[in-house]
Parts: sequence; C-alpha cells; structure tokens
Amino acid sequence: MTTPIIVPALGTVNQRLTVSLWLTRVGEQVSAGDRVVELLMPGVTFDIESPCTGTVIACECQPGTEVEEGTVLGWIDPAVTAESEQER
Repeated sequence: MTTPIIVPALGTVNQRLTVSLWLTRVGEQVSAGDRVVELLMPGVTFDIESPCTGTVIACECQPGTEVEEGTVLGWIDPAVTAESEQER
C-alpha cells in the first residue's frame, strides 16, 4: 500500500503556498523524516518530511504549483522491514 506525502497544517490559511522544489527524485530511497519537498510562502520556506521509509514513486505537484493544506504532493512505496513483516 502506498503512502501519500501530504501538505500538513502549516497555519497558512489565505497565504499563497507553492511547491518550490523536490529534494528527492522518483525511484529514490528515503527514510522516515528525510526532507523530500520544499514549499514556499512569501518570505518563508517549509521542508516537508517523508512520512515513512521507502521509495518515492510519484511527484504529483511540480515546482510552481500552488498547494494548500491536505494536498497530496507525491507518493512513497513503503519499505518492507523485518518489523513490518512480524506485524502481519
């Protein structure tokens, strides 16, 4: 099951928020907490972290795209670890 990379609640209501740049690429391995995309609001940048360990499989919003809280930015295919196998 894939995991979305979502714009979190940043308190940016009525503020223009855009995707500045992707810090990762499709096919790249990431760990939970790694910075994956940078969002820009006039005068402020926000780094969005990976919600899980796995492989970036899609970048839905390209640089320059306006986004808001709850927007899906991309998708990660979670890594299968020994711990997740034991939970099954």
